[in-house]
Amino acid sequence: MRRTRIIGTIGPASDNEGTLEALVDAGLNIARLNYSHGDLEQKTELIQKLRKVEFKFGRPLGILADLPGPKLRLGSFSKSIKLSKNDIVNLHCGNEKLSGDFKLIENNNDSNTYNIPVSYGGLSEDLNDGDAILIADGTVRLNVEKSPNKKDGLVNCKVIEPGVISSRKGVNVPGTLVSLPSVGEKDLFSIKHALENDVDFIAVSYVRNAKDLQPAVEAIKNAEKYTPIIAKIEHPAAIENLDEILDLCNGIMVARGDLGVEIPYEEVPLVQEKIIAKTLERGLPVIVATQVLESMINSPVPTRAEVTDIANSIRQGTSALMLSGETASGKYPIEAVQTMSKVCAHVEQGLETMSSSPALAKYRATRAVAHAGVTLSEEENISRLLVASQNGNAARLVSAYRPKCPITVFTNKIETMRKNTILWGVESIMVEEEERSRSTILNAIKILFDDGKIQPNDVLVSVSGSPKAISGPTNTVRIFKLNSKGEVIIDE
Repeated sequence: MRRTRIIGTIGPASDNEGTLEALVDAGLNIARLNYSHGDLEQKTELIQKLRKVEFKFGRPLGILADLPGPKLRLGSFSKSIKLSKNDIVNLHCGNEKLSGDFKLIENNNDSNTYNIPVSYGGLSEDLNDGDAILIADGTVRLNVEKSPNKKDGLVNCKVIEPGVISSRKGVNVPGTLVSLPSVGEKDLFSIKHALENDVDFIAVSYVRNAKDLQPAVEAIKNAEKYTPIIAKIEHPAAIENLDEILDLCNGIMVARGDLGVEIPYEEVPLVQEKIIAKTLERGLPVIVATQVLESMINSPVPTRAEVTDIANSIRQGTSALMLSGETASGKYPIEAVQTMSKVCAHVEQGLETMSSSPALAKYRATRAVAHAGVTLSEEENISRLLVASQNGNAARLVSAYRPKCPITVFTNKIETMRKNTILWGVESIMVEEEERSRSTILNAIKILFDDGKIQPNDVLVSVSGSPKAISGPTNTVRIFKLNSKGEVIIDE
């Protein structure tokens, strides 16, 4: 069984039912909906399609709503522009389009001057003389020659690294803390829609500190939901404030696209490793994202470097890997998921151990019982760990210890099954809870035996609550041994 989870972004290349079914069949665990693109009505239709596919396959499919966030972008203009070194670029902040008083291009003797709109007016207040501005994923670099340090102003820049820019391209300002909120008005509308449609995870973009997460936390609380929040790490400030972010979120995404523009690209590998380690220490899931199989947007096979990147992420302990353009707009979305699944499974087989200790995880009593169950499973010849979990905390903490044997979580809530799709090494089954813990566990064992997941003479460890297995406080570890007929003969 593959332990590392696969997340795929759904877009024009994959949003029809046939392709969605093929992606799930290939190994997709979580579908990512990018709320930066498309309208809410389209998202509603897509969520309905995904739930239909989930029902058809009879296994949980997680849905992750990725909020737009405060992405800085150029405004709209008519054509692509090829910038040359030393060209002058005037950024008209607070303008989606240029006013009629300005021409897009002004020809000079030695260089050209370009008037480019920028939709966010506060950028001219945040920038200082000498700051760097990166456009189009860092392919174009400008230097700020003069900034007015006030809103809706004109920022004069010089081209340092030439390249092509076009309408609505992304803008990054490394080393500058832009005052845009992580959760703005559009994000709150997106959260409301996501919660109304029962998505399973909400990813907050451009998180710089714990305060940036607070509006999303409050929105979820006010809706009386318990939807996990994934904090996207894509700014240097988030690396400095990682501990306080981990205190508030339910998981982390290493968003290497913007992160690799905001910090020097040579720093990204070690930063990724540090983020993964700190997240695992809290017993939380962590996602590695961006350019994982980038070449498969146009090619049916990956590069060897991409395969090695996947392997390194798995060795570092990532819970999940995410595909973006590969499945959203690429030519080979199904092949991308198949490749990811095959590589993950093979790399996992070659790992002697994936030891992890969630030493700083919350719920210390549950953590202690989870640790006892995993320790027992390592000492005995255990075929499978069974975990009873009502809200997913016991499942998450058992997964955080990275046991060698497979983990099956049994619950009586479909919402918990879906939330478990992000957890390393976990599969979930639905079990009706009995009055006594032992009876519920025996029901789970019967389901697994009938499905061929456990065999005659297998030895199992269970982590459960008492007196009720699922809804009771997690406080009990048991060993169950089956006879040649699959019947429980030892229960201790």
